[in-house]
Amino acid sequence: MFALIDGTRFYANSSTLYKPQYKDKPILVTAGQGIVIAANRKSSEVNLKKFKPIWSQIDKLQLYHGAVFKANFSTLGHLSNAFQTCLELNMAGCRSMRYSVDESFFCVQHLFDIGVDMPSYIQKIRKKVYKETGVATGAGVGASLTLAKAASWAAKNVDGYNGQCVLDSCTQIDAILRMMPIKQVWGVGARLSEHLKRDGLAMAFQLKQCEPKIYQKRYGINVANIIHELNSVPVLDFDHVRSKKKQIWSTSSYRDRLRSIEMVRAEIAHHTSEVMRKVRIQESETLTLSIFVSTSIHDKCPAFNNRIDINFEQGVSDTSFSLQSVSGAIKSLLPVCLLSQPIYKVGVGANELIDSGYQKQFELFNDFDNKESLNTTVDLLNTRFGKGTLTFGSETRSYSEAPGQIRMQELEDYFTDYNKLLSVKCI
Repeated sequence: MFALIDGTRFYANSSTLYKPQYKDKPILVTAGQGIVIAANRKSSEVNLKKFKPIWSQIDKLQLYHGAVFKANFSTLGHLSNAFQTCLELNMAGCRSMRYSVDESFFCVQHLFDIGVDMPSYIQKIRKKVYKETGVATGAGVGASLTLAKAASWAAKNVDGYNGQCVLDSCTQIDAILRMMPIKQVWGVGARLSEHLKRDGLAMAFQLKQCEPKIYQKRYGINVANIIHELNSVPVLDFDHVRSKKKQIWSTSSYRDRLRSIEMVRAEIAHHTSEVMRKVRIQESETLTLSIFVSTSIHDKCPAFNNRIDINFEQGVSDTSFSLQSVSGAIKSLLPVCLLSQPIYKVGVGANELIDSGYQKQFELFNDFDNKESLNTTVDLLNTRFGKGTLTFGSETRSYSEAPGQIRMQELEDYFTDYNKLLSVKCI
């Protein structure tokens, strides 16, 4: 049996922990130059949605006296670590895995074996986490990781569960899967769900009744594993669901556009550095770096988009080498005149990722060095003293947005910048 415990609307609700005056108001959190990435329950109740530009919803938000927060991933990351650490300490003896910034899996089979009342136990853990960290959580428990995810979905979307759901009987499992759209099944997603719908499968219960071998031939081993998991046969374990990413991207859109080659060069350098940092985190190297730029479909200028792939003979994880490689390709990437075709979006991606521990065979006179000591030192310093403490000169960014009409709340870097600490004067 597995338990999934996650922070309820983590980014939006966590932002109000440091600004309690907004606790009972609609809250939207933005990133990527004004795209909404999170919304609290109050926002959903008035039909304010995620993944839309903030300017398209600001009037309605102000009508309900809500607030917009600019995401501070450093501060929110610290809070994420605090609540997940609290979970791990209070579920001692359970194997655990931090699946994402707001989700943790726990193996609770031994608790079932000794007759622990799981609903009461989970409720006690949730109350303790809320008391110690202020983070509200939801929980789902099932015989497999996929069923734990399904239980978590039911806890949020099915009346009567009030934030937690324990699927411990076949009758209960089938009842939930009959209500669960197939695209909500963990590992299915929107694209695969469209193919499955053409086979007449609209709900999770219908997928559960399918023959795994037939669907393995048709859609691959992943779908077969999902069918087994829906039938309470655990196939996936923590090692399977934490597989390394096959691609890593860093992108941004720019409200005021990039109108000079220096601006574009600095932004591409910034994203290249960010991608290589993430490549090193998962102990990988890349054989290809991709760069793209594009104008906005809303601009009254000839549309422009371009992409360049830079291929390497050996795996690369060194930021300085990547910056040099990218710098030489920038001129051929851009339009002739940036003033008439200003850039709205920039992105850098690492494709063809390989394990950094694989055996390498260099040419006799190849002295390429990924500078592991240098990059590790830079990463450690930026982790300890705050992101961006130490950067390469080419990453010096000159882009800045003119003050907009939308007022955004910001969370201070309380945990990485002592200048942001609150000063209290005792009188």
